[in-house]
Amino acid sequence: MGALDVKGLTKRYGGRAVLNNIDFSVEEGEFFVLLGPSGGGKSTILRLVCGIEPADGGQISLGGRDITGLPPRERNIGMVFQDYGLYPHMNVFENIAYGLEARGMPKDEVKRRVEEAAAKLGLTPLIERIIVDLSGGEQQRVALARALAKNAELYLFDEPLSNLDPKLRAQARRDIVMVHRAKQKPSIYVTHDQTEALAIGDRIAIIANGRLQQVGKANDLIERPANLFVAGFIGTPAMNLLPATPLRGDCQVRLENGALLSLPEGWRGTLAAYPGEKVIVGIPAAAFLPPHLENDAEGGALSPLEAVVEDVEPLVAELIVLLKLPGGPRASAIFQGVDEELYAPGKALTLQVDGRQLCLFDPQTEQALRPTA
Repeated sequence: MGALDVKGLTKRYGGRAVLNNIDFSVEEGEFFVLLGPSGGGKSTILRLVCGIEPADGGQISLGGRDITGLPPRERNIGMVFQDYGLYPHMNVFENIAYGLEARGMPKDEVKRRVEEAAAKLGLTPLIERIIVDLSGGEQQRVALARALAKNAELYLFDEPLSNLDPKLRAQARRDIVMVHRAKQKPSIYVTHDQTEALAIGDRIAIIANGRLQQVGKANDLIERPANLFVAGFIGTPAMNLLPATPLRGDCQVRLENGALLSLPEGWRGTLAAYPGEKVIVGIPAAAFLPPHLENDAEGGALSPLEAVVEDVEPLVAELIVLLKLPGGPRASAIFQGVDEELYAPGKALTLQVDGRQLCLFDPQTEQALRPTA
């Protein structure tokens, strides 16, 4: 049991289920991220957890206490909204203090907490300023200070950086992590930006179409996606997904263009038991090895694959290459420490594919297959 336990959480609007049987737990001191496309149900989960909206089914427990039917005031949850939820006619001090005063806290304790939170977030020089006179980044820090001043059992962050420019986002992200570490309480952070999620999440839950797709650490989601949605969503660039036919006796798959990709021996039992005639093979962008690189795929196999470079996107210390494979399919590869001139558009290459990194999916269920060893 975690500090926060969500079981069977369901929400309907007008008969349409926007959340369907959501289960997850957040441990004490864990920074838990809800990641997914817009409209998938992430913010709805936060609204149900904090009590702004009632759930139509399921249970929410915080610290072993069932809070499903409690009003927001009785849940002791700190929340930072996308629009910050500040009072424009109040100054910084009054905004940070408002929630504490509403709970009847003594004035000297309110003053101590407000000044301490303001100091930690660099707001002391702005303490008398009216909110409307502050920049977006400063308002965001006020919202964080308000959460920091509260001794909550759980902290919720609903896309709090979406209104900030890239430079301010980086600083604000550090501020949020600082608030979390200072409190060492469970935190849930909602975002549709996977760069943010992968950078700060202890664990990440992928939410889409009102369903929980997968929960795991960043490497688990990238290397072992649970289904086709996760495989096509996570990672930059995302995993290449190509139809293929399993060759059970040879522990290989054949792409529709005839190319053969070898799999490690651990897949042999899985392929032997698999009843389907087709699979979807997932090739991570990093599974393509540069032509000049000698690599011993221990426990796996290297497979040559012909390709023609269509486009190149240089990044810091990395190169994303869009490839056209024989027969028409396209794939993205990512290389590190290579000469960009060797990958000019139109150039024909013979790349090696590292079989250890391949994933297989059932095209009917869209669920991942797993090697038996």
